[in-house]
Amino acid sequence: MDLAFRRIELADRERVSGLLHRAPDRGCEYTFGNLFIWRDVYDTKIAFTEDGLCIVRFDKIADAYLFPFGEGDVASAVDAMVKDAEARGVKFTIIAASAQDVELLDSAFPGRFSRHTSRDFAEYVYNAADLIELKGKKYHAKRNHISRFMQEYPEYRFEQITPENIGRVREMNELWYNEIIAEGYGDDSLKEERMASAAAFDHFFELGFKGGFIEIPSGIAGFAMGEAINPQTFCVHMEKACYNINGAYTVVNRDFAKTFCGDYRYINREDDVGDEGLRRAKLSYYPAILTDKFVVHEI
Repeated sequence: MDLAFRRIELADRERVSGLLHRAPDRGCEYTFGNLFIWRDVYDTKIAFTEDGLCIVRFDKIADAYLFPFGEGDVASAVDAMVKDAEARGVKFTIIAASAQDVELLDSAFPGRFSRHTSRDFAEYVYNAADLIELKGKKYHAKRNHISRFMQEYPEYRFEQITPENIGRVREMNELWYNEIIAEGYGDDSLKEERMASAAAFDHFFELGFKGGFIEIPSGIAGFAMGEAINPQTFCVHMEKACYNINGAYTVVNRDFAKTFCGDYRYINREDDVGDEGLRRAKLSYYPAILTDKFVVHEI
């Protein structure tokens, strides 16, 4: 089996999304929007097998593959992926594999692959109802944050992102990055995230993203955007809010969930990449599941 890899394009959205939505246990890497907005960072390529599988390859930074998805002979596809890696002179690696993927590899290729996982890349999956309602003692602090915000900004409103207002949301996003950089946090990962966010705004509507923002008298104070992973789970790809506005993040989180995630069982808010502050923030919302993502190597 020969794999003809090429750059992922917007024209691939319908075909790739159709295959992805058949995989109910996948993480946020397995959404077309995520693959597309990060394509310039990771130099993302795709290939299709004749029997209906899609294979994703990252040629920069990760230099790895995603587990094949769709319908077809996975074992033959993995063999072809190994040969592709050998031809390029790189070590064969699959990233963001699920436990089920690892089990399938162990069954098809006993003793051929090793695997490891990292807490830094575990994804936080919440019950959608928890983030929408914030009920119970464990969310008392969150409700207090919202109350304080409402007292300070009783006239605030949550708006959906539209062609008419997306430019203003994008301006707020750029100001957020400029402020972070001014504080001395302009590392490579932030630059890469900024590239991905630019692509998200450039192609927001073509990608079918859902998004919204909170507005106060001084302007936009925060926003979030994302897309469905499958009929049960919605993934929040991006969330930004003004750090100096008390409760802004909490209100964005709740209002986004209420507006866009009522028909979903779960909300996936991605990983924390090992950032301790982000980890505390995500744990404070009490995830229902922390999903392991395995890195697989050929032995």
